[in-house]
Amino acid sequence: MSEAINSGTGAVGSWAVLDDDGWETGDGLLTRLTDALAGLGPEDGTVLYDHVAVDAVLNALEPDSPARGVSEVRFDYDRYEVKITRDGVIAASPDPGAPLHSSN
Repeated sequence: MSEAINSGTGAVGSWAVLDDDGWETGDGLLTRLTDALAGLGPEDGTVLYDHVAVDAVLNALEPDSPARGVSEVRFDYDRYEVKITRDGVIAASPDPGAPLHSSN
């Protein structure tokens, strides 16, 4: 599920910043997002495109996009909620509603 919202960044206490260097292009955003999420998914090769409409994220947050009217985009990724802000921050927070992977 993906969600684009136009609100402030909210409380940061439970958010871990994965990347805050920003990006200049849609390709840069996609590269930074992929790199930032690399350590969050399960070992079975979670695919970003299965969790969010990447084109919609790029259209909303790409610096030169005419549709750039949102302040952040949030989506679920494995056991995390991921937040990408138009200010160039990619952060993750554990999703309390997500089931934990069992090691049994």
